Amino acid sequence: MTKQVFETLCPLFGYILGSIPFGLLFSVTFGDGKLQHRGSKNIGATNVFRTQGKIMGVATFLCDFSKGFLPCYFLRSENEVVNLLTLASPVIGHMFPIWLKFKGGKGIATYLGVLYALSPFVGGGTTVIWLCMFRILRISAAAGIISVVTSLVIFNYTRIAMCWDFLNHLYVLIGLVALIIAKHYDNLKRMMEKIRSA
Repeated sequence: MTKQVFETLCPLFGYILGSIPFGLLFSVTFGDGKLQHRGSKNIGATNVFRTQGKIMGVATFLCDFSKGFLPCYFLRSENEVVNLLTLASPVIGHMFPIWLKFKGGKGIATYLGVLYALSPFVGGGTTVIWLCMFRILRISAAAGIISVVTSLVIFNYTRIAMCWDFLNHLYVLIGLVALIIAKHYDNLKRMMEKIRSA
């Protein structure tokens, strides 16, 4: 395989892998097949956990996590632009899968996999923040949003980007976090309504 072909396929593979809707596949194969009509109607691990059971929820999380981790960890190029595209592609694939008319999950599990591929320290710190926030708030969406925003702070202050350019990676992560927050718009709207009505 030539270098040019490899560099073209890396982001494409990341997107295709990221776009596999494991939650929906598990629901159809082992559950009631109505994932998109129950709960939040989302294909992500949280809705699978709530509507299809703990085992399928955990399995979905692990698969969605792996979609982010595998391409970012194993598909590395000498071309910085290719690395950045490969970094972003699985999260974008998960949120905008071509198989589901670009209506996918909210990206947190896949984003976490990307973080662990970049740095286990940043990924681990983000996981700890999520666990702490979920224990306090008992709201998965709120814990997820806080943790992904915090991941930018952890990444910035540790300045761990392996051998790659730090600032470019930070910019890509900021873009992904912005997309994740946008995907949680409905959740944020509901939370604000509850706060105002309290």
